[in-house]
Amino acid sequence: MPEWIRAKFGEMQPRNWFTVGNLLAGVAVGAYLIPQAMAYGSLAGVGAAVGLSTAIIPLLAYALLGKHKWMSVGPESTVALMAAAAAAPAAAAAGMEPAMVLPIMAAIVGIVLVLGRLINAALLADLLSLPVLVGYLTGIAVLMVMSQLQKLTGIDANTDNLWKLITETQWTMPNFKTLAVGLLVAVIAWGMPKFTTRIPGAVVALAVAIPLGILLGIPTIGPVSSSLPKFAIPDLSMNALQALIWPSITVAAVAFTDVMITSRAISDGTRSDPDREMVALGGAQFATGFFGGYPVSASSSRTALAKVSGATSKHYAVVVAGIILIAPLILGAVLAKIPQAGLAGIILYAAFTLVEVPQWRKLRRLHRNEYAIAAICTLAVLFFGILPGIGIAIALSIFAFLARMARPTVSVLGFTPMSASMHGIDTHEDSDTVPGLVVFRYNAPLFFINAPDFFDEAIDAMDEDTEVLLVNMEASPNLDTTSLDTLQELAVAVKDAGAELWLARTRYEVEELMEKHGVMDIIGRQNLHETLGSAVGVYQASRLM
Repeated sequence: MPEWIRAKFGEMQPRNWFTVGNLLAGVAVGAYLIPQAMAYGSLAGVGAAVGLSTAIIPLLAYALLGKHKWMSVGPESTVALMAAAAAAPAAAAAGMEPAMVLPIMAAIVGIVLVLGRLINAALLADLLSLPVLVGYLTGIAVLMVMSQLQKLTGIDANTDNLWKLITETQWTMPNFKTLAVGLLVAVIAWGMPKFTTRIPGAVVALAVAIPLGILLGIPTIGPVSSSLPKFAIPDLSMNALQALIWPSITVAAVAFTDVMITSRAISDGTRSDPDREMVALGGAQFATGFFGGYPVSASSSRTALAKVSGATSKHYAVVVAGIILIAPLILGAVLAKIPQAGLAGIILYAAFTLVEVPQWRKLRRLHRNEYAIAAICTLAVLFFGILPGIGIAIALSIFAFLARMARPTVSVLGFTPMSASMHGIDTHEDSDTVPGLVVFRYNAPLFFINAPDFFDEAIDAMDEDTEVLLVNMEASPNLDTTSLDTLQELAVAVKDAGAELWLARTRYEVEELMEKHGVMDIIGRQNLHETLGSAVGVYQASRLM
């Protein structure tokens, strides 16, 4: 029997699931997840009970399909808000309730992820660059706060976007009772980890909020269902399906990015496997959809808690699922007394954790253009919505990348004293060039967007005494047709100027393309050199002859 089959069979033995470490971690993560699941269910617009039931299925699905030892997949604030934003217009188009649309969306997200694995689409998640992630998370944090204004203040605010909030809301005196409870819960949830990590801050915060809410007479979440998640095929509607396709692709990308960031940040000592993680997350999403849930994601905080609590395998999630399942049975009367403002406070705390101030400072210090992309992403999310905002930011990131590639830096290289290597003469003042030889380096891969700039910069690097223009090609692992045409034009222009074009450090694949194109016949294979040093040596030897 192959080793991987034996390993998988060993994973599935229940005796390996309920170790002491898994039991302790399961209880810790379960206690941490219960208030989160209820709060994020409210954020998604389906209520606390559905939030709890949504937490169970993805835990079990990932334990079956996933690889990472401590990964916690389940309700998460970012994806919950994105799902809610997409469900509202889809439900309106299909004449359905948003709660009926969300399971369809979860199933579609699962299908998108599994299909993504088949076409090797894991790299598409890399389009969510750091500036985009920082910007959209900040925008989502503000939207999360906006979404809870009614529960916190009693003000009936239009929270579709920031512009409508400002212009269409009838601002009145807030309900100071609910506001005080919500802020108190947020402060306790934020402050508890500074004193102890043994007890989840959200649990302590809600334990304080329950008697306070009863005393103040503010609205509670009401009865929480204690039934098992029920299998049901989502109600299909073509209008809903059409409205959910693009939002589901975006949610899939964001959720997968969350999983990979968490996997790399909290390593379990094994090499991350993006393909397997994509399938595992897709399976968790798909299964969640067929049990009435909404799209889920990875939680870095719960994953870290599983690690420090001593989980020995991913099957600690089975214990967590059991805790979530029995909690309404044992604590149903207590959970029903949780103030709505208390759950809003948990969401406030979650929003606070999404704003990565150190990353904003780093972007501003290192790259002002990336700082601007992050800021534009935040504003786009706030004024146009989550999905359009992310799309705008990704488009800006791609444009900024192409702009950098279209006009990269260039260098003319020379030798420095006591060194056999070559350096840019503009950055090393003591470097000397070889008379008659211009060693030119284009600091970006050559392709159609920057080919005209490459030609102009190479010609400008020459002077009337140039005998050989030596181009360092190591930055170009491949060449498109435009680049090959440009090399041919450059060879002709250099020849017309009374000089020769030499190339150094060309890849084998590039040389094959040059042969097929015909530019090799113009440059000459004898003018291709393995290294800059060997090319310089050949040139110097030719001058001595």
